[in-house]
This record gives sequence, structure tokens and C-alpha cells, in this order.
Amino acid sequence: MGYETYFYLLLTSILGLSIGSFLNVVISRIPNKKSIAFPRSHCPSCKKNLMVFDLIPVISWLILKGKCRYCGQPISYRYSIVETLTSIFFLIIAVDSNYINNNNNSILITIISGWVLISYLLSLTFIDIEHMILPNVLTITGSFLGIIFTSAIHKNSLLIIENIKAYLVGLICFSLLAYFIKIIIGKPALGMGDVKLFAMSGAWLGFSGLEISIVLSFLLAGTFSLIGLIFKSIKRGQYIPFGPFICLSIFLVWLLGDPFWYHYLNNIFWWRII
Repeated sequence: MGYETYFYLLLTSILGLSIGSFLNVVISRIPNKKSIAFPRSHCPSCKKNLMVFDLIPVISWLILKGKCRYCGQPISYRYSIVETLTSIFFLIIAVDSNYINNNNNSILITIISGWVLISYLLSLTFIDIEHMILPNVLTITGSFLGIIFTSAIHKNSLLIIENIKAYLVGLICFSLLAYFIKIIIGKPALGMGDVKLFAMSGAWLGFSGLEISIVLSFLLAGTFSLIGLIFKSIKRGQYIPFGPFICLSIFLVWLLGDPFWYHYLNNIFWWRII
């Protein structure tokens, strides 16, 4: 790789860290119905406004040893984790696109769409982990942007209509499923946030991608739960947020494509053989 490639990757990494810092604001404020623009970033413990040198992604957290400069209270690991993950995923998307060797507008739009998607998915993942909710403001705007980017990348009216239909089918079918499950077992097993997140999957991935992300999310959640029960890190009946598994599935399908998953999970999609 030449210097141009290294510089491109460095800029991508820095951009990812910066966006990750913003995502931490989203994760902290949206569940509490607070503005993401005002007030300035501050310590959650002492409420002291943070200076620019307190807000350098990851580096400030390491220099301060995970504590507030002013009150000494611990700062959650989540801030550095989100920033690091955002940077890593931004790099994965950029490298996967091979933009450095094929710098055309179509690939650039695909990269930007991937960055937008992973930003939404990371925000939703950590909000669901911390607050057990998936805010409408994220799932609805995320779905809208999925349709917009689909139209910008493919410029195919039929594909755009398919993704809109996939969004509506996901929303309606999973709303009905959640309703009937609640009637049968007497308690909600699938939240409306999960329903809207599956619908968002349809908006970004279309019918095939929605189908794969549904199967993959249940496989991931089931595997995680089984391992947790075996090692007793999860108790029987314990509530586990489903959103992170849906988010991971959406990203994996977006990144690797439908053919990859139909090939490796072909035995699971038995209805496609009938």
C-alpha cells in the first residue's frame, strides 16, 4: 500500500472516532429526551462543562485513566468502546468498498450509506443495552434514510419500491406477531422497538435482506442465550435486549450481501427449496 492509502485509512479512522464521540451524545441523551445539540458536553456526575482537551476520542479517556478531570468520578467504559467500534467499522466499510482504487461517486455514496447505517445501529445497540428501548426517532429516521440511500445508489425505481414494501411488510407482520405472542403467553416477548427495527432492515436491505436478517438475528440471540445459560452468566427467564442482535444481523447482511448468507445458511431457508 502507498502513502495515499495509509493517509486515506488514517483519515477514515479519525472520522470514525469523531463520529463515535457524537454517537455517545446520542446514546446518553436521546433516551432521556434531551437535545443532542445543547447543552455542551459535561461530566454526568459533577455537571462540569468539559473542555476540548477532555473530549479527544479514546485518548482523553486513557490520559484521565477513565475518570473525570474535575471530580474524579469514573467515566463509563462505554464512551471509549463506542468510539473504538465506530472507527473500526468505518475502516471495515471503507476497505471493503476498495474506494482507494476505484474512486467513483457510486462507491463513495455506498461508503457514506454504510457509515450512516452503522452509526444508527451502534446507537440503537447501546441504547437498548442500557435502557431496554429502541427510540422511534432513530428507527423511523433510519428507515427513511435507508430508502433515500437505496435510491441514490441504485437509481432503480423498482428496487426502491421493493424496499418500501419490505419496510411496510416488516412493520405490519411483526406488529401482528408481537400482538399474538402477547395474547398467547400473556406478556410481551417482542417490543415495538424491535418491530420497527426489523422494518428498518427491510428499508435498507429489501425483502431478501429482511428475510436473512430475521433468521440471523434469532440464530445469534439463541446462540448467545444458550452459551450464557451453559456458563450461568444468564439466568433462566432473564430479559435480554434483542435489538443488538437485530442490529448486528442488519450490518452483516449489508456488508456481506444476500448470496453469501444464502450459500452458508442454505439449509435453514428450506422454504426456498420447496
